[in-house]
Amino acid sequence: MNGNTIYHVRFGDDDNHYFGSIAAIFDKFTPEQLGVSKSRLWAYGLLIGKPYRNKVVIIRKDVLRCKRGNRMKPI
Repeated sequence: MNGNTIYHVRFGDDDNHYFGSIAAIFDKFTPEQLGVSKSRLWAYGLLIGKPYRNKVVIIRKDVLRCKRGNRMKPI
């Protein structure tokens, strides 16, 4: 998705974290903290509208939407 993919990791009601890749999630959290291994998460096949859920965490994949800037281009 050309660097526009975002992964939302949610623990409980108010502990939210955002990442640009599945690998980045595992740089911050261990499989024990997440309740899932990196290989299992890859095998699950996260898709937009198909989050991974377990008793510990919800991991969602989505598209990061940005407004295109209206800056002047240099000459």
